[in-house]
Amino acid sequence: MCAMKFRLLIRIIVIVSVVLVCTGFGVYSFLWLDTVERQKDFDLHTLVPQDAIAVLQTDRMAELVQDVNGLQCSEEGHFLYVSDLFTYLKKYLQTFVDDRPHGLSAQMNRMLISFHEPDNKLNQVLYCSLGAGDSKLVEVFIQKYTSSHFPAKQTDYRGRSISIYPMSGGRFLAAYFTSDYLVVSFQKRLIEQVIDAVADKSSLMELPSFRSMHLGKRANVSATLYVRMKSIDMGGDADTVRTAAQLGGWGEFDLKLKDDAVYCSGLSHGADSTLTFVNALRKQRPIELFPGQLLPGTTFFYDFWSVSDGQEVWNFVQSQQYAGSGYSDYIKARDEEWIGFLNEYGGGRILSCLFHPKDTVDTRPCAVMRVPIVDVLHAERKLQSLLYATPREKDAPPFQWSSPQYRLYPQARPYRQYVLPRNTLLARLAGIAGAALHTYACFYKGSLLLAPDARSLSAYICAMEENDLLEGIPLYEASVEGLAPVYNFLMMADMEEIMSQEETSVRLVPNFFFRHSDFFRHFILSIQFTCTDGVVYPNVVLLYKGG
Repeated sequence: MCAMKFRLLIRIIVIVSVVLVCTGFGVYSFLWLDTVERQKDFDLHTLVPQDAIAVLQTDRMAELVQDVNGLQCSEEGHFLYVSDLFTYLKKYLQTFVDDRPHGLSAQMNRMLISFHEPDNKLNQVLYCSLGAGDSKLVEVFIQKYTSSHFPAKQTDYRGRSISIYPMSGGRFLAAYFTSDYLVVSFQKRLIEQVIDAVADKSSLMELPSFRSMHLGKRANVSATLYVRMKSIDMGGDADTVRTAAQLGGWGEFDLKLKDDAVYCSGLSHGADSTLTFVNALRKQRPIELFPGQLLPGTTFFYDFWSVSDGQEVWNFVQSQQYAGSGYSDYIKARDEEWIGFLNEYGGGRILSCLFHPKDTVDTRPCAVMRVPIVDVLHAERKLQSLLYATPREKDAPPFQWSSPQYRLYPQARPYRQYVLPRNTLLARLAGIAGAALHTYACFYKGSLLLAPDARSLSAYICAMEENDLLEGIPLYEASVEGLAPVYNFLMMADMEEIMSQEETSVRLVPNFFFRHSDFFRHFILSIQFTCTDGVVYPNVVLLYKGG
């Protein structure tokens, strides 16, 4: 009897033990899975301060680095610049991967870089998700590859510890670790802003405009770039007349890297009633052709606008930060006259270009703006009457006539050239103008040509008459292959040529490309905006041309 009771007791103990083990395992599994799920769902965008001007995001960090290294420009020593932090990452990533038996965790492949004002190499923050055990490995790795001459320093901010690591070259790397993520920057104050964003719930994800854009993000892309397009500096660094283009709200770009090109296809968010470039484009009918047959073969820059609603475009360009505030009432009155003229007779498009002339003595580039005219006969009579009725400008600077150089360009002789009173038409619509703000004009084959000098008009007409066109040139044809065939705005620039021009002739190129000229000078840059049903799709293509 006692033996039976003992065996029963043993059986009960075994059963209870099995139940407890199973329960414990289940609880452990649940907690582990819960931890993994939390790590998986953790959104790094909840860390980014609201003043960020751009954010680069990828869930495939190792793959992105491989794609960057696989570009033709990278193989020839011209590496795609993302940020100094990303450059450091690229430098040591393979070493870090080799130190780990199973490579990067799924969490560590998720990375963000935020960019902050003023836009320079130091004002960036890199964010990286961490899996189980990643935090310690990263800390050991950072210590291994930072300067050993000075120990890391710890500083406290709002109860969080920030590590300061000395780097080679005199820089310092500030790092903030948690079990879920790592944040690093060359600026300690930016790490503090990240801590503030978390503690105060004031990150980018608290902005409705950004949150709706991010949550609607397209899946299965190697990298996404979010850009705050509200104000973009334009032109070169040395330009005394710097412009800031009000483009619109947030722009979302998917990055695709392919051999000799970088493609950034995007979507513009945040429509409102403000005078921005994007909102002006929404009002225009699209263009359905590329302008190669209207451009000289030596063209190295052009932009092509749809201006079916010309007044909307003019309202936008007038609202931009330009030196126009210093112009006289006389010049402002001429601006209104000539934009009224274009609204009445213009054919809904504006094409501007910079190109090299045949002249081997005067190698300055030529500049021309071409506007189709719906009724040339009446338009020319109207222009003549405006010139006759325009009062003389008091205290105007001395006028120096620009020679049309008919001996070099005889094909231009049949086309009468006019000199318009000083105005800002070219400066505002084409980004090109002489210092005196005089404009030369002539009618040519159904279009009005405008230029800052007479030689440019003659050289352009000569190129058209001799059929010396950009269309058919291999580099041009390659540059339009990755573009949409229907669009509202297109700009294309040979950046090597652009970098060598005077500041006054390149005011429609964003300043960002000039700040990183060592890299971008090897590319053909195309920027395109397409509008469909009120939605604007920006498209940026960098075509590598070698060198």
